[in-house]
Amino acid sequence: MVMAWLINSMEPPIGRTYLFLPTAKDIWEAVRETYSDLENSSQIYDLKTRLWNSKQGEKSVIEYYNEMRALWQELDLCYEDDWECKNDSVKYHKRIEIDRVFVFLAGLNRELDEVRGRILGRIPLPSLGEVFAEVRREEGRRRVMLKEKPPTVPETSAGF
Repeated sequence: MVMAWLINSMEPPIGRTYLFLPTAKDIWEAVRETYSDLENSSQIYDLKTRLWNSKQGEKSVIEYYNEMRALWQELDLCYEDDWECKNDSVKYHKRIEIDRVFVFLAGLNRELDEVRGRILGRIPLPSLGEVFAEVRREEGRRRVMLKEKPPTVPETSAGF
């Protein structure tokens, strides 16, 4: 029954190539080997390059952060971590989160330098979620408190 479910969940031309495997486990492993992106060096390189080169630019902090999160989630799917020691896993994931905080902060626009400095001055460094929340609040505060009047168009004597 599981074998039929696996085969029927595939596009027919793909499923046909797995019809004669003896067990569901064999089907699963063959499909995983063929289509898995685990340890796909080209994809990992592409994702990391896109992350390192990401800048806020014209995007809001929310748009920038969500773009970064999507890239990190896709990158996480490229790895299959199998930890023998839970403590090592916790330490590793904390280090990854700190690295992500640095990448996120590095891509922020210059006008957010003050909040970036405040965050980097904290010990311990806040979580990525806390950093995002603080930067988002600062962006909102700046938008409200430092709102500039739109530039006025000078009138000309030429009658334009």
